[in-house]
Amino acid sequence: MKKLFLYTMLFSTIAFGGIAVSAQCDRNTTSPIRCGYYDEGYQDGVADANSNRSNDYRRYRNKFESQYEDHYRRGYSAGFDSVRPIVRWTNSQRSAYDSGFTIGQNDRRNGGQNRPGENAGRGYDANIGLYFQQGYDDGYNNRPRTYDVPLGNFPPNPGGGGSGSVGTASWSARVDDRANIIIRGGTIRTEDVAGSGLQVNYQNMNGNLPRSTTIVSATRRNGRGDVRVIQQPSRTNDYTAIIQVVDSRGGSDNYTVDISWARSGNSGNEPYRSGSVRWRGRVDQTADIIISGSDVQTQDSAGTGLSGVNFNITGYLAARPGSVTARKRNGRGSVTVRQQPSWDNDFTAIVQVFDPSSGADAYEVDINW
Repeated sequence: MKKLFLYTMLFSTIAFGGIAVSAQCDRNTTSPIRCGYYDEGYQDGVADANSNRSNDYRRYRNKFESQYEDHYRRGYSAGFDSVRPIVRWTNSQRSAYDSGFTIGQNDRRNGGQNRPGENAGRGYDANIGLYFQQGYDDGYNNRPRTYDVPLGNFPPNPGGGGSGSVGTASWSARVDDRANIIIRGGTIRTEDVAGSGLQVNYQNMNGNLPRSTTIVSATRRNGRGDVRVIQQPSRTNDYTAIIQVVDSRGGSDNYTVDISWARSGNSGNEPYRSGSVRWRGRVDQTADIIISGSDVQTQDSAGTGLSGVNFNITGYLAARPGSVTARKRNGRGSVTVRQQPSWDNDFTAIVQVFDPSSGADAYEVDINW
């Protein structure tokens, strides 16, 4: 008889083929046997995603009869997406992207200057403008149309996505006095230094700022004041760049800033520095422990609600290829190293805690490098 895994009820959903798919089976409305097939599909989906296999529940046809296929399929999709989450753009986001793509193509064909920021503010709010800008950039650079990818201030993809040796960012805002643009890893944020009511129109990144010696430059495209890099990324500031916009005249003005970076030619690898993390928390299904430098974050991959999370870190995960190990001290499920630090993921390690049983359990994990 097939081994069926039981989970507690969860109300969050994941998009699958236009159907709302629960991250766990609702046992208030679904029979135990159907939930059993759903739960087994969920575990197989998680296993396939962790093994970098394609999203295809049909390879397990021998595990279900036709009348239970839909339940197994939904569970498989939810499990797979808990490890590799998907993104569904709205019609407005797709429309803005398409509009930007067409204008970008036309500018490239006509020999015009790359100017996404001048168009992004025309009729779009700050969030939708990001999609216009990405479409423009893809069209101008003759890249294929690409939908349903994360844009804006999202955490970096755990699976990597480029070495980050070069990259760009664009930023637009109305500034009165001073504002700082702060870039670290795959995130960009703005600080209103003067507290005078900063209004950000859009901020977007193409690539990650790597955890290595990097030269960042900034160019003012619009605005009457000064733009300068006041902090270059280094190990002492956790590889964070700061670009400052200074508007010294009375009132405010609109600014557009182009930012770019490239690894310094003599950066090399950082010397090896051993370290460890002792992590504790209550996990129901799946949690990812993400380590970068001296930073430790935990993502609730299954959306079931982590609790009691705390950690202690000693040492520093250096910007160099290395070997990370993980050992479970407490907890009924499994602990695996999903991602070793490398050039391709900006030297980020990911350790996954997987709890297949019903309800949450307390875990304690030792991570070493």
